[in-house]
Amino acid sequence: MNNNHTIILALTAALASNAMAGDPQFTLEDRNSSATFDVNNGQISWDVDGTSQLFAQEFYFRRATDQSEVLLSSANLSLDGVFASDTNPFRDDSIDTLAQLFSDDNGLQIETVFSLRGGTDGSGRSDLAEQIIIRNLSNETMSLSFFQFVDFDLGGDFSDDSGEIINGNTVRQSDDEYSISETVVTPQPTIFQVGDSASMTAMFNDGNADDLDGNASWQGDVAWAFQWNITLEAGESFLISKDKSIVPTPGSFALMGLAGLVATARRRH
Repeated sequence: MNNNHTIILALTAALASNAMAGDPQFTLEDRNSSATFDVNNGQISWDVDGTSQLFAQEFYFRRATDQSEVLLSSANLSLDGVFASDTNPFRDDSIDTLAQLFSDDNGLQIETVFSLRGGTDGSGRSDLAEQIIIRNLSNETMSLSFFQFVDFDLGGDFSDDSGEIINGNTVRQSDDEYSISETVVTPQPTIFQVGDSASMTAMFNDGNADDLDGNASWQGDVAWAFQWNITLEAGESFLISKDKSIVPTPGSFALMGLAGLVATARRRH
């Protein structure tokens, strides 16, 4: 076994041990980016070039027998496994991919996989690929709704953002400095919602069964959510594949370039 594989296995074992021992946080790193995940609270940070961009990303589900949405967490489901790895070991030795496996006693199994790809230092760019696999391991048909809730505070503040959902599967949110886009590669969500962060957070935690309302745009403290209504036969699985990208807004990128030209000019004199 080579040294890279030894390091990966050692780190994976340590992460899994920490999770089971009650230390639930894992931080992925790649080039100019880092992202922290908590097995009890979802994704709790995404920093790009030292700037905080994300307040929260959470996943919820609602089985046919549930009276309200349930947060995907080790507090509500059994945490069966954690695997972390460095998927580009020839470039660095940082953990950049995290897989988590949750289940209940009735045959529901949910696996999440996150892969972080940073940009060059100072570029303001970063990418996060995500897969969620929902499996029915029971012998009976299973119906449920699955939700993704996202609250970005681009540039570290929350009051000046605008967001919209296009074609039912693509989100664009921006402020004066940064832009975030997310595309659901497959499958098309059943419904979506863009709205006020506080109101949407309250909706997912009000103890009632809620469905998204299809609102496609919002300005201010923006949050968004996707909902998939799923029916799985015994042994079937359902794969959600998504990708998020953070980039500087065109205006801020131009200013960054102008600053670089000025700095270069000054060095030449």
